[in-house]
Amino acid sequence: MKRVTEPVARRIEWLGACSLFSELSSDHATALAEVSGVRIYESGEIIFHGGASADGFHIIVDGRVKVCRYGADGREQVLHIFEGGEPCGEVAVFEGRDFPATAEAMALSRTLFIPRDDFLRLARTRPDLLMNMLAMLSRRLRRFVEMIDDLSLKEVSTRLARHLLDLSEKAGSAKDVELATSKAMLAARLGAVAETLSRTLTRMQNKGIIHVEGRRVTLKNMAALQRLADGEKL
Repeated sequence: MKRVTEPVARRIEWLGACSLFSELSSDHATALAEVSGVRIYESGEIIFHGGASADGFHIIVDGRVKVCRYGADGREQVLHIFEGGEPCGEVAVFEGRDFPATAEAMALSRTLFIPRDDFLRLARTRPDLLMNMLAMLSRRLRRFVEMIDDLSLKEVSTRLARHLLDLSEKAGSAKDVELATSKAMLAARLGAVAETLSRTLTRMQNKGIIHVEGRRVTLKNMAALQRLADGEKL
C-alpha cells in the first residue's frame, strides 16, 4: 500500500461521486476531505484482513476490489466486488470492532480512506448521512439474503443464469456480455468450484443457450436462460 497526496479539491470530487456523500454541503464535504487519505493498492494486495481492527472505511476511487471470506477448508466465497464510487468496509464503522471479511485489490486500485472517528463526528451533525448509509446497508443485506438463498437452494446453473441476466440488464438488455473476472473468480462468487462452473458453461453452450469466447458470453436463447434462472434443471 502506498499513501499519496492529492489536493483537497480532488478529494471533494471523489466524495461527491459516492452516493453516500453526494448531497453533502460544501463545508461538510471539505471537512471530511481534509481528514481523508488517498491510498494506492497493487493488484492482489490486501486492503484489510477479516478480523483486523476497523479504524475507518474506504471509498473506491478507481480499480476493482473484492470482499471475501474463507471457509475452514480454505475455499473462498466472494461476497461483493466493488468498483469506483462505492464504499467498502463501512459496516465496521458502526460496530467499531473488526472487519467481518477480507478486502483485496483485483487490479491497481486507488481508495479514499475515511477515519471512523471523523466520519462519526460529521454524522452527528448530519442525520441524513446516517439514513443514506442505513439505506445502503439495507440493500446489501437484501443481496446477502438472496446470496444465502442461492447457495443453499439453487443449482449452479440457476445462479449462473441469474448472473448472466443481471449482466445483460446492467448493459441495457445486451445479448453480448463481458465477464468482469476470471472463471475461477466467478466460480468463487457463485459459490461453486471452478470445474463445476466450466461444466455448466459447456452444457449451456452445447444446448444453444449461450456461446462463450474467452470472457465474452453471447446470450443466444434468452427464454431458456430465464427458465434456468427461475429454477428449471439444465
